[in-house]
Amino acid sequence: MKHNRFYIRAIAAFFAGAMLSMSLASCDDIVEYDDGYIAADKIANSAAPVITAVYNIGDTALTTPITEAEIGTMVRIEGKNLNYVKSITFNTVPVDLSQAYTASTYANVRVPETLSFEHVNKIEYTTDRGTASLDFIVPFPTLIVGHLDNEFVSAGGNVTLSGANFDVYEFGTQSKVFVGDKEASVSDVTKTSMKILIPEGTPDNTDITLKWSASDGTAQTVSLPFRPTTNLLFANLDGVQISKDGAVNVAVEDDEATTASSALGHKHLHFTGNFGAWAWNTVDLSCNMIDVGDLTNLDDYVLKFEVLNTKDHPLTEATGLKFNFNWGKEYAWNPADGAGINTFDQWQTVTLPLAPMATNGISTAGSWQTLRIILQPSADYVADFRIGNVRIVKK
Repeated sequence: MKHNRFYIRAIAAFFAGAMLSMSLASCDDIVEYDDGYIAADKIANSAAPVITAVYNIGDTALTTPITEAEIGTMVRIEGKNLNYVKSITFNTVPVDLSQAYTASTYANVRVPETLSFEHVNKIEYTTDRGTASLDFIVPFPTLIVGHLDNEFVSAGGNVTLSGANFDVYEFGTQSKVFVGDKEASVSDVTKTSMKILIPEGTPDNTDITLKWSASDGTAQTVSLPFRPTTNLLFANLDGVQISKDGAVNVAVEDDEATTASSALGHKHLHFTGNFGAWAWNTVDLSCNMIDVGDLTNLDDYVLKFEVLNTKDHPLTEATGLKFNFNWGKEYAWNPADGAGINTFDQWQTVTLPLAPMATNGISTAGSWQTLRIILQPSADYVADFRIGNVRIVKK
């Protein structure tokens, strides 16, 4: 038995040694295979660079060459001698080379997020052996001016303007914002929004004006309202007949009733109540109509107001707020297209289309008119929100 155990251990040692020898031999083979290998991004250029085509990075089969790309797009530049790059520019704007990869016959790069107003419309590719160029367009994006988050922000405060491409147009440096005749400070400029500081002492009904140059160099301006009071339907709610139906409570309050950082400057309505699903509640606001101009085409007008909700009671699709004028068809407000809003005890401007809630028309100036606000939640709901400065405004 002892002899057998020794014999078995000897055989096991033999096979272990054989396996180790094979492993070492395999490692030697890999080293020999790698000898002389040059990585694709290290291949020397034999001449000046050549660009033959540009493709979207997702076109892995290289079937559809492109001649233009939006800012921020990843593209593949095909050609020869593309290593050892010193600079790549699109329309004179340099590429961030730390995000580029070259492999002699191609380069993967991102079109710069910044645009040049020079409109050279070329790619210029420079290596250690020279420069190549190719006609290529980076379309100049349109500046889209959206809306202010609170048109009744107090003077001295910041208001956020939403839209698109504010960063591209370099607001605060190349493009400007004026409040009245004073240039305003802007901050937090991004692609989709920027903050505008309203100078202290700015009076109501002052224009906020954006000034910039279009892609062809022509001067452009857009004006937005700051604390627009001329078209308020109910002003300070004096002389307004308020009637309600259902369990909803509605109170008339002044600015001191809230902790909001901005004051509306007029009284507002405070809606409260605890409701079961589909409970029907109405609040009718009736008074003589003011003169807001020619209302022949209601599609040219919107209904605006400021809303404030307490942080624990956001406004959602289930809130069931609807509006109509003069007993016409109801317009259901779906806050933030179903996402809901929470203003966290601050005033926020809401804009709704006028025509769908005014199917019976808007009364002429000086004639009696009623705006009905309906609250019919689709689920159990606790209401605690405020509405103020209701107005009809031309788009």
